[in-house]
Amino acid sequence: MLLLNVPYIEKDEAKSLGARWSNEDKRWYVGNKQDYPKFAKWIIGQGTIVVCDAIYVLEGRQTCFRCGKETRVIGFALENFFEFEGDPYDEEGVEYTYWSDVIRIAGPIDPIPAPILKYLQSNYNYKNRYSSTTGESHINNCCDNCDVLQGDFYLFHEVDSPFFIDSEEKVRDLKIYKINLKHDIIINADVSYSSMDEMIKQFGRYRVLNIDV
Repeated sequence: MLLLNVPYIEKDEAKSLGARWSNEDKRWYVGNKQDYPKFAKWIIGQGTIVVCDAIYVLEGRQTCFRCGKETRVIGFALENFFEFEGDPYDEEGVEYTYWSDVIRIAGPIDPIPAPILKYLQSNYNYKNRYSSTTGESHINNCCDNCDVLQGDFYLFHEVDSPFFIDSEEKVRDLKIYKINLKHDIIINADVSYSSMDEMIKQFGRYRVLNIDV
């Protein structure tokens, strides 16, 4: 099930495509994920990725570049998800791909569902900080010891990062948490695609976090 932000003047259009009204959520929704692509017009208004069924939080460890001590860092991963590309108002329309069965590193996601963010900020040094690299303030991993920001580029793009999967050992070093979703969610994320991603499911062990999302 996917909740949509449908403007009032477009409700008849959404309804004609099969959307239904939720009295509980006070929003229009799509019940079957096979139908999600028909609603790309409203999905892309919120993000480019629809995460289905569950989302993963990965906990790794690295040496802080500032203090030289070991610190925990977290990232996200997706398994079953739609990825949309294009402009629904352009004549070329929108293209989409549905990915499944392989867990792929997603790095930071936006927005982070409020219950997940609350859990992370209660259990990790994960908070809003200014990045001189991007020139923006956003949620970042910070060192457990000296509080310095741990850059996203290094964490998700460099080969010696704990989230750069290239060996069974790296997968086994991760703590993997699965959060089952009550509703599928729309996010923005920079997903990585590698032939090595299959090792996460092959060698990783996860436990379920009971967070109401």
